[in-house]
Amino acid sequence: APLLNRNAGCLVSAAGGNSDVLKRAEGWKGLCGADKVDKLPPVTALKGAGTTESIIWRDAERTFKSEPLRKQMISTLEAVADGDYHQGMGYFCGFLLLVVEPSDVSKILHRVGTDDFYTPGYWKGQPEAFVRDAMAYERLLEKRSPEVAAHLKTAGLVPEAYAQKWFVGLCVHTMPFRPLLDLFEHFLREGHMFLFKLSLAITDAIASKVLEAKATEVNKLFELLRLDKKHFPDTMEEETGFFSGIVKAAKEMELDAGEVKGLREAQMVVLQEKLAQVRKKEQELKDAEDSD
Repeated sequence: APLLNRNAGCLVSAAGGNSDVLKRAEGWKGLCGADKVDKLPPVTALKGAGTTESIIWRDAERTFKSEPLRKQMISTLEAVADGDYHQGMGYFCGFLLLVVEPSDVSKILHRVGTDDFYTPGYWKGQPEAFVRDAMAYERLLEKRSPEVAAHLKTAGLVPEAYAQKWFVGLCVHTMPFRPLLDLFEHFLREGHMFLFKLSLAITDAIASKVLEAKATEVNKLFELLRLDKKHFPDTMEEETGFFSGIVKAAKEMELDAGEVKGLREAQMVVLQEKLAQVRKKEQELKDAEDSD
């Protein structure tokens, strides 16, 4: 399956070969409180639910080659996607279904998608919560790595474009599976604070390559920021522990929760002002069209 492109030997087909990983993943529902969820709340069905027109159906088709797994992914996502959906939820769901019971996957997704400790609002078609946090991360980056922040700004790269894979997709498709296991556990323990630390650890790890690339090499910079296999093959994990090193650095990083909270609040104000200006402009254009 396409999802397994970065398996890198973590999950095997031999009988009993995944017992350690499965035992580890069994504890994830307890880390996020999903084990206390008796019944999922009702949700508003997505447009095209139950048909091939559904965005979830298309994501399942891209994630798995097996029809039973596709159907499992669709039913799991439809149980929690409340009238709105973002592909990032599909990324996390697809990985979880490889190692966690489907009924528990739905509960984990529900907790992550609704509890303030995690990332409510990230898995929406227009994820304002993520954009706010991407803007807050940029403020942290300017303070921690001013040269990198300035270089990305010169290239015209905004974090709401390049950091989705980290924050919303939880690095599925950007890291080999074994470091992802650690990443998920730290995220489920620490919540959204871990994602801020992770994003800074990623930019720390790739800073030299980012600065070597010219500001005009926008495509290359995007590839670097997305940890593209072209630049960061899975063999780097075996050779240098590159990916697990990022996760370890994030775990050990000290970041003030009060500072992050203040940045999130301030950036939400900035974002709402921007959105108000956009809506005003759209209304002016609509009024101009109506008067013609």
